[in-house]
Amino acid sequence: MNDYKQKNRIAVLTTPLGPDVVLFDQMTATEGLSECFSFAIDAVADKDVIDFTPALGKNCNVEVKTFNDLKRNFNGILVNTQWHGVGEGMFVYRLELRPWFWLLQFTTDMRFFQNKSVPDIIKEVFDGLGFSDYELKLSQSYDPLEYCVQFRETHYNFVSRLMEEYGIYYFFKHTSSKHIMVLADAPSAHEPIENGGDIPYYPQTGNYVRTSQHLHEWSSERMFRSGKVTLNDYDFEKPPADLKTSREGKESYQHSKLELYDFPGRYTERGLGESLAKVRLEAEQAMDHRRAGLGDAPSIYPGGKINLKNHPSKSENAEYMAVHASHSVVNSAYRSKSGATQDSYSGQYVFVPAAQVFRAPQHTRKPIVHGIQTAKVVGEDGEEITVDKHGRIKVQFPWDRNKKQSCWIRVGRVWSGKQWGDLFHPRHGQEVVIDFLEGDPDRPLVVGTVYNADNMPPYPLPSEKTKAGYKTNSTKGGGGFNEFHFEDKKDAEKIFMRAQKDLDVLVRNQETRTIGPVFPTPQGESSRATTLKFGDEELNVETGDRKVKIGHDEIVDIKNDQKITVHNTIAITATNKLTLTVGQSTIVMEPTKISISSTMIEVTSTASMKLSSLTLDSSSSATTTIDGGGLLNLSAGLVKIN
Repeated sequence: MNDYKQKNRIAVLTTPLGPDVVLFDQMTATEGLSECFSFAIDAVADKDVIDFTPALGKNCNVEVKTFNDLKRNFNGILVNTQWHGVGEGMFVYRLELRPWFWLLQFTTDMRFFQNKSVPDIIKEVFDGLGFSDYELKLSQSYDPLEYCVQFRETHYNFVSRLMEEYGIYYFFKHTSSKHIMVLADAPSAHEPIENGGDIPYYPQTGNYVRTSQHLHEWSSERMFRSGKVTLNDYDFEKPPADLKTSREGKESYQHSKLELYDFPGRYTERGLGESLAKVRLEAEQAMDHRRAGLGDAPSIYPGGKINLKNHPSKSENAEYMAVHASHSVVNSAYRSKSGATQDSYSGQYVFVPAAQVFRAPQHTRKPIVHGIQTAKVVGEDGEEITVDKHGRIKVQFPWDRNKKQSCWIRVGRVWSGKQWGDLFHPRHGQEVVIDFLEGDPDRPLVVGTVYNADNMPPYPLPSEKTKAGYKTNSTKGGGGFNEFHFEDKKDAEKIFMRAQKDLDVLVRNQETRTIGPVFPTPQGESSRATTLKFGDEELNVETGDRKVKIGHDEIVDIKNDQKITVHNTIAITATNKLTLTVGQSTIVMEPTKISISSTMIEVTSTASMKLSSLTLDSSSSATTTIDGGGLLNLSAGLVKIN
């Protein structure tokens, strides 16, 4: 190889293998805005076995010379090498160079970002992978995203789809040692190419002295595109809000207002919706008003601006920005037996007017979560229940290696109304079932809970499989519970309710309970048994009446005293008999007789006492004493004293 040097050739290939270990033969290069360039290089050497391992994954460079000692670098990462046989006594190798951003296709992750803007997310991805050759030339402002998930996708796809959705595109600037990825969102991010950007138009016919980079073919193009984008979405925090937004293009040809409509637009603020609709419209219409050129101008690169000169159509002499370029560079001198030099360059270029906004097509698909997932409920330290005013919770997904808390996630309920419905909050440590609206990993929704080995069901299974119901856990710390369950076992059916502390029941009108056949209780057969083990029972009927109707007997057993206070009248009615018993004393009232029986009966009146009867019998088996204390009057039709 000592007989061959690349100096003074049209192109020089530099690799980490060292100077002139492999020599540049030819290259086909393609590059574009928001595209990863591809440089396919044929290199030759006098060795049939070259170990490219020291160069793989490292920067290589092709320096192409053009007019007036200008040089254009094509720098990239060596990602592929192939041995292509022998040609004219030289061993041929095919090398492929790609940008460092292309390498991000070989790494995937599952994680989420919270309250970060798109540029900040991109920076975190790049910096986390150790790539620093990038530059942000952004003019727009980007609000933080509440929640953004990278889900089972490459870093390349993740960053690409974020840039496409929010209107950021990229291009590369090349030096001899590296290539810099430039992120842009406006025409102001672009600069003229080398030598001020002036590119004359010299058609192939005619006697032109071509002493500078130039174009020899030029064409303009119009393309039919959709002229209107309408987006819509829904915000649960503002259900009635109209979030529909539209953007229309300025073109006025026939059918130029055909509409692209999409829902959901992935926004909750109208301002963001307008921005996203604008980006989609600009991406759609960026394909229009293009120019194509052929020529000899290696300095043209996507993102660089040129000034077209000398075109016969004066309106075409204007400033343009390159959006795509293909380069072909040939130097076959190393394989020519005669040693004659056959250097050549040809280029194909695509431009748009420099003032026209470019947006990349939204081709990168967002990943879809196919099915449901489970996650663990998490929240504030020292708490067992963490919710916001909407009853939303936070979870930790098992795939998240950073062990972060998710965003607030809405919880699906069996019933939800305007301050009515059911309400059971998933608690810390519970395993919940997560679904995703339209499969969007950024839009999770809790749809249920499941038991696991740490959180087992409240009743042992399968032994108590006929039991169903609710059993809570006192918080914080446990140690108690409320419970309401059903036992559906045949001939043992039961409804059970337990209050750990208090039970409040409010009946605004009428409560009706119907008790069926008898069932056994610890006190014997009964149709209803109520036991209050601790505390007092109080019944207040504040404005109405209390009525009790009993179909058979009522038995009241009071261990101590009973006190009844009536502020008006007591009426007690018995059809057959009324009996009052105190020890050996009884008063028995029957429909035709009242009997009083006791060891001693005292009747005392402080004023007067009258006994009136058709017949009055008074008898005593021993002594009868009548003491008037003053005067005794006995009066009758006949008085008999025996």
